[in-house]
Amino acid sequence: MEAPEKIYLFENPIDGTADYRWLSKRSCSDDIEYVRTDVFIEKATDYIANNMRYNGYTLQTKTKFIRDFKKYIEE
Repeated sequence: MEAPEKIYLFENPIDGTADYRWLSKRSCSDDIEYVRTDVFIEKATDYIANNMRYNGYTLQTKTKFIRDFKKYIEE
C-alpha cells in the first residue's frame, strides 16, 4: 500500500496537542499538513525546471543545477 502524498494531523480538542491519528483530507484550516519527501522534491524540481530563467544558463547547466538540488534535498 502506498502512502498518500499528504496527510493531515488535527488538534486534540481536550489538550490542544496534535492528535496521533491522521487524515488523508484536510478537515479544517488548522490541520497540520505533512507532505511525503519524494513528492515535495518532485514538485520543487518541476517548479525549478519550468520557472528557471536561462539568463546565460545552458540546458546542461540547468540540468546539473536540478540534479544537484535533488541530491542536496535528499541528504
